[in-house]
Amino acid sequence: MALADWMRVERVSPAGRAEIGARRIYILPTRYGYIFASLLFLMLLGAVNYGNNPAHLLTFLLAGMGSNAIYLTWRNLKGLRLVCQGAAPIFAGEQARFVIDLDAGGRGRAAIQLMFEDAEPVLVDLGTGSGAQSQQLSIPHLSRGLHPGGRLVVSTQYPVGLFRAWCYVACDRPILVYPRPGDAWVRPGSQVESSDGGEEGAGREDFAGLRGYRPGDRPSTIDWKSYARDRGLNTRLFSGQAAAPLWIDWKDAPGADTETRLSALTRAVLDAEAAGQTYGLKMPEALIEPGLGGAHRHLCLRQLALYGLPDA
Repeated sequence: MALADWMRVERVSPAGRAEIGARRIYILPTRYGYIFASLLFLMLLGAVNYGNNPAHLLTFLLAGMGSNAIYLTWRNLKGLRLVCQGAAPIFAGEQARFVIDLDAGGRGRAAIQLMFEDAEPVLVDLGTGSGAQSQQLSIPHLSRGLHPGGRLVVSTQYPVGLFRAWCYVACDRPILVYPRPGDAWVRPGSQVESSDGGEEGAGREDFAGLRGYRPGDRPSTIDWKSYARDRGLNTRLFSGQAAAPLWIDWKDAPGADTETRLSALTRAVLDAEAAGQTYGLKMPEALIEPGLGGAHRHLCLRQLALYGLPDA
């Protein structure tokens, strides 16, 4: 177990907020700090050996500056406020963009470094009156599933780089990773079928009128002209025969292994959503009724992302 696992960790609230406290900050000399301390020791030996008072004065003056740097470095982190916003869902193979809002807490803070373990660090300067400032941290190489946000390391070497102060923050914001989309494939029943009992206003032929906007309506069907005339947000309806809903079935997916089949199903969901065709998802242990829109797309892709994983 790593030493960091035994250290005190600042934990976020249910809303993702945290404030770095005085007892959560750790500080050690950097390599330049060790070099500086070695030089001070050699200067002190020389001053004592030769009885040189100006050398004593310079040595103790530099030692006092080094001691003051410890406090200034620690103070640069104390009271820093942050909000872990989390990352939007991504597909396997993409980089997650984890968003963190920083608040200086009423005073300027320079050279604040943010990083997750094994990820690229980000350096930011916070002004006195800049307010909250958002930063994105890239997290690469995430596989399909739900990943914990991980431990965020907030550190600084300001002002002189002789000491490094840092704090661990547990960001309780999981990252959802969808399966990687595979190649397009022909699905049984994927052709558009006409329904004799289709409702008027559900087809794609003649304009039939307007109705109020409902969550999930495609942007292409929204009547933007009436919205520009301050008549509210309305959706255009068309008369004609409606397309039968498409069922995306696990049993029909090609591939010999689970990941290949999940990739094919992911591609089918994306294609159906892009075509504006109502679709549902059939999995061995779940059934999602036909629907359309961003929320329905996320529900289907989430089911695919968590399929077969422990604690899903």
